[in-house]
Amino acid sequence: MTKCDKCPQSAIIYQKYSGKHLCRVHFEEDVHRKIRETLRKTGLFGPGSRIAVGLDGGRKSTTLAFVLKNLFIHRRDIDLLAVIIDEGKKSGPTADQARRVAEQLGLPCILKSLPLLPDETPYIVHSARKRELFFGTAEENGAGILATGETLDDEALKIFISYLQGDVDAVVRESSEQEEQSVAWIKPLRRIPEKEVRLYAIGRDLGFENAAKLSNTDTLRAAGKRLLCGFDRRHPGTNYSLLRGLEKGPAQEGAGKGKAFK
Repeated sequence: MTKCDKCPQSAIIYQKYSGKHLCRVHFEEDVHRKIRETLRKTGLFGPGSRIAVGLDGGRKSTTLAFVLKNLFIHRRDIDLLAVIIDEGKKSGPTADQARRVAEQLGLPCILKSLPLLPDETPYIVHSARKRELFFGTAEENGAGILATGETLDDEALKIFISYLQGDVDAVVRESSEQEEQSVAWIKPLRRIPEKEVRLYAIGRDLGFENAAKLSNTDTLRAAGKRLLCGFDRRHPGTNYSLLRGLEKGPAQEGAGKGKAFK
C-alpha cells in the first residue's frame, strides 16, 4: 500500500496536481490550510463578525459549516448562523435534512422558501434567485458575511463557461457587483477540488450526497462540465490555473481589504 509522503501512514489520496500522497491526517490538514489561506485573504473577520452560512445539507455546505465552526470555536466574538433555503426539491438533500445538520453542528438556523421555479428554468436564473435570497436573509439577520460552499470545480466551471460564451468579464462583473453589497460574499472551499471535499465529508460522516441535476436548457453548462472535467484529468491543475487567471485580473485587486462589516 502506498505510504503518505509526510509520514509512515497509508495514503488515502493522491493529488495529481501536487504530486503528493497523503494520509487522512495530512489530507485534512491540507484542506484546513487551504481554507485558512482563503479566509485570511478576505481580511473580514474582525471582532463582532456574524457569518451566515448557506446550508443545504449536502456534503459541500456541511463541510463548510463544520470547518468554520471548528475554526472559530475559540472566537466568542464571531457568530455563525445557518441559512437554509427550501427549494422544494424532490431529489438530493432537503431542507429537513439541512435542519438536522444544523442541529447536529449546534448552529442556529433560519429557514426560507424559494418560490418553485419551472423545471426548465436555466441554472443561471435559479442560482441568481437563490443567491438574492441568501443575501437578503443574511442582511435581515445582521450578518455582514455570507459564506457558501462553492468548490474549485464550481469556480473553474463558471470561468470556463464565461470563455465559451465569449464573455470573459462576466465573473469579474459579478464579483464587482458583490463588492457594492452590504454583505460580503466569501467562498472558503474555492481552492479545494470537489472530490476532496467529498472525501473529507465521507471521512467525517458529514452531510448527504449532493444530487443537483442540470435542467434540459443548460446544455452548454453540461457540455462545459464534461469538457473541463476531462481536461483536468488529463492535465492536472487546469482548474487551479483558471482560478489563478481570474484572481490576477486588475478588477480583483484590493477585493475584501479594509472594509468594515457588522
